[in-house]
Amino acid sequence: MGSGYQSAAADRLQRRSGGGAAFVPGSQVKGALRHQCERLANALGVETVDPHAGAEAGDRTLVEHFGPLAKSGLLIDRLFGSRYQGECVFVTNALPPEDRPQGPTQVAARTAIDRVTGTVMEQHLFTTETVEAGTDLCGAIRARHPAGVLTQDDGGFPYEYAVLVAGLLTLEALGGDKGVGMGRCAIEVESLRWNGADTTLDTARDSFQEWKGLWADMLDELRP
Repeated sequence: MGSGYQSAAADRLQRRSGGGAAFVPGSQVKGALRHQCERLANALGVETVDPHAGAEAGDRTLVEHFGPLAKSGLLIDRLFGSRYQGECVFVTNALPPEDRPQGPTQVAARTAIDRVTGTVMEQHLFTTETVEAGTDLCGAIRARHPAGVLTQDDGGFPYEYAVLVAGLLTLEALGGDKGVGMGRCAIEVESLRWNGADTTLDTARDSFQEWKGLWADMLDELRP
């Protein structure tokens, strides 16, 4: 998770909190989580719209769906929020837990390959500070939605939240250099609360099965 700074030891330093511990900003977790939920929705044939559309066609689509979330036909917008009604999902920074201190960081080196010659390019050796494999980070996700936005059956666990849990459990990488194998992660849900009471992952699983009948099969396929 790069900070944009460098030192004599590394060209790219790990982002750190005020206490010196490496962490993952909540904004980056949320962005990766929304992208994963969009992928799952698209795989199930559900329409999504890029919230950062810049092309003319994309901008027209955003305008067409600019309205109250309770009337939106976009599952991901109802879950995360929209420009019309604001954000609905809030993610804290992922920090090391107090009882599990963070291990030492490491410096990884990599080069750039000339695509024409297939050899290493001169003056293209870079070093990156990385966090030790197996490092634990903890954070929290909270969601608040206006009345009428969430899709439920007889007051059960909302389908939108079931997609959120599915996206979280199938998120496998965070940070930079994911294309070369860095940033691998395994997400565990330590607690889940809905409507002021503790609930279980089975509740979210049942909600997803009721909606599309693919929750269990999808998790087995993406996270064996």
